[in-house]
Amino acid sequence: MELRWKQSEASATASEHKVFFWARLKLTGVYVLILALILLGFSITLYQNLQHNLADASEDNFADVESHHQFVQNTLTIMSNEIVLTDIVILIVAAGISYVLAGYTLRPIQRSVEAQKKFSENASHELRTPIAVMKNDAEVLLRNPSPTKELIHATLRSNIEEMDRMSNMAEDLLLLARSKNHTIPSTAHISLAETAKDIVEKMKPLAEKKDVAVIVSPSEFISIQGNKAGLERMIMNLLQNAIEHTPNGGSITLATSQDKSHAVLTITDTGSGIDEKDLPHIFERFYKGDGGAGSGLGLSIVKEIVGQHKGSMSIQSVKGEGTKVTLCLPLS
Repeated sequence: MELRWKQSEASATASEHKVFFWARLKLTGVYVLILALILLGFSITLYQNLQHNLADASEDNFADVESHHQFVQNTLTIMSNEIVLTDIVILIVAAGISYVLAGYTLRPIQRSVEAQKKFSENASHELRTPIAVMKNDAEVLLRNPSPTKELIHATLRSNIEEMDRMSNMAEDLLLLARSKNHTIPSTAHISLAETAKDIVEKMKPLAEKKDVAVIVSPSEFISIQGNKAGLERMIMNLLQNAIEHTPNGGSITLATSQDKSHAVLTITDTGSGIDEKDLPHIFERFYKGDGGAGSGLGLSIVKEIVGQHKGSMSIQSVKGEGTKVTLCLPLS
C-alpha cells in the first residue's frame, strides 16, 4: 500500500513537472512569435525603404541603365540576406531569453501549486493517522466475541482522543486559512503580562504532570492593542511546545518587558533544544523535525498571529541546552 502511494505520488509529481514544462514552452513561443512579428514588420519596412532609395539614386555614375539596375539588385540581395541572417540570430537569442523569462513568470505559480500540493499531502497524512487508529481499535473490539466493559471503555476513550485530535487539527487549519489577509478580527487594549499569567495558570496541570517548573518574572503593566483570543492562543502554543520539549525537572521562564515602541515577551526553557538543520523550517506547516509530535501547526499559527499584530518573532536554540523565543509586539 505504501509502495503504491509513493509510486502514485512520484507519477503525480512527474506529470506536474511536464505541465509546467509545456506551459513554459508555450509561453516562450508566444514571446518569440510577438518578437518575430515585430522583426518581420521592421525588416519589410527597412527593405522597402532601401529599395526605394536605391531606385531613386542618380544614374550618372553608371555606364548604362542595365549597370544601374544590376547594382540595385545585387545590393538588395546582399542586404536581404543580411537582414534575414540578423533576424535569425535575434530570434535564437530572443528564444533563449524568452525561455528564461517564461520560467521566471511561471515560478511563483509553480511554487504556489507545489506548496498547495505539499500542504494537501501533509494534511491527508495527518488525518489518515487518527482514522487508522480508530479503525484498528474498532476492528479489535469487533473481533472479540465477548468484549469486557474495560475494553469497550478503552476503545471509546481512544476514539474520543483521536476525534479531539482531528477536531483540533481542523480548527488549526481553519484558523490558518482565515489568517491569510493578515488582519486582526477584533482588537482591544490588553495587558501582555496578565495574559501570560492567565495562560500559565491554564497550563499548570500539564507542567506539573511532567514536573516542569513554570516561572513568570514580575513586570510592570504593558498595554498592547490586539486580539485577546489570538494572543492567548499564541502564548499557549509556545508554552505547550516548551513543556512538551522540556524533560522532567526542567524549568520554563516567561518574562515581559518593553522598549520605546514594543512590548517584548520571552519564553526560555531548559529543554531538548532544536537541531540547527531544523531551525529554518520550524514555521513551515506540518514540519516536525526528527521525532516531533503533534500536528506541526503550532508554530505556523504563532507566526500568523504575530504577523496579524505587526510584530516580529525570533528563536534561539542550542541542541540539548534549551530554547529562547522572543516576541516583539507594538505598544498600544
